[in-house]
Amino acid sequence: MMKKILLVTSVYTGAGHKSISDSLTEQFSGMPDVEVQVIDGFELMGKTGVRASRMYGFLTRHAMVVFNTAWRITMVHPPRFALSERLCSRRFMECIRVYHPDLILTVHSLFNTVLTRMLEAHGLNIPVVVVQADPVDIHSTWCNPKACMTICSTREAYDSSVRQGMPAERLKILGFPVRSRFSRAAAQADAEEYDASRPLRCLLMSGGEGCCNLRAYAENILEKTNSVLTIICGRNSKLRDRLRKSLGTKYGERLTVLGFVPDIEREMLHSDLLITRGSPNTLFEAVTLNIPLVVIGPMPEQEKDNPRLIKDHDLGVVCRSPDDIPQIISFLLGSDALRLREIRSAQRSFRCLDNARNIAAYVAELTEQPEYTLQHTGSGK
Repeated sequence: MMKKILLVTSVYTGAGHKSISDSLTEQFSGMPDVEVQVIDGFELMGKTGVRASRMYGFLTRHAMVVFNTAWRITMVHPPRFALSERLCSRRFMECIRVYHPDLILTVHSLFNTVLTRMLEAHGLNIPVVVVQADPVDIHSTWCNPKACMTICSTREAYDSSVRQGMPAERLKILGFPVRSRFSRAAAQADAEEYDASRPLRCLLMSGGEGCCNLRAYAENILEKTNSVLTIICGRNSKLRDRLRKSLGTKYGERLTVLGFVPDIEREMLHSDLLITRGSPNTLFEAVTLNIPLVVIGPMPEQEKDNPRLIKDHDLGVVCRSPDDIPQIISFLLGSDALRLREIRSAQRSFRCLDNARNIAAYVAELTEQPEYTLQHTGSGK
């Protein structure tokens, strides 16, 4: 019997939620008895919702104080999303009427409570499963006890969810899902070990929106180390053009500045060191590919403890300022690059190439269980 899953994601709030939903739909597509319908939750709210979701890039690049303040306020006083519910109720119920899903899977925190509330209002008994997109600091909006199951990526996320009041029996740790091209690339080819006979190959990036002070980091790397550097600016084409103009002539072949790169895993595998902000998708993609990390800031409130996760598991190091990056590179290369080898070893112990597959299989399995079993599935790994 065909299992029908309705997957609610977000296309415009950065690239993270879409990356997670893509990683899961790739796995579902290989299951002959599973059919998935993917919808953008913000599109269900019409033009107002799409406009609101497109504000994410602007806020994280130019108004981080506003973003962080909103994050902290809603952490203490969880929003009811009454307006969101009104805006999307008609379109959401139309999806239910047309598609008849056996299970609803959401990967964006803003829709968790809205979905269960609308289902209750219409007397529909469809289980909702949540896949959290954050690995450490779990916002209150991720924690909906009425969801039949919430999937956490790490023990840190699980503990944070429990502190938010989530019942342990509604939580499951299954790792962070990355797209198949990263796990496939990791399985097919090891990242090249650093060789002291050549310059260190550094990759500097800051997510799909290209924020952080990339120029200051680039100048310190190129002026004070012998490294070669590739900068990826994502969709921020203005930043790409500015960096090419201001740095390209001065540093010549030691510097490459790129915009959006569709096969980013190739650039990562060609690098000895990835320098990036604490976006969870990028961090876990790098760990999957076994690329040592330097985590830089500033970062939005929701990512502020992601560097601690990297440090605690020895997956990389943390850099607080562009002025510190030359010393960190020197430290990593000391004693015949001992720290780089130690980090790579820790990453291999930490990573799992099958997280997305395991999550998809678990969700598909939940569609076969009666409601009572869904509500009482065991916690932890």
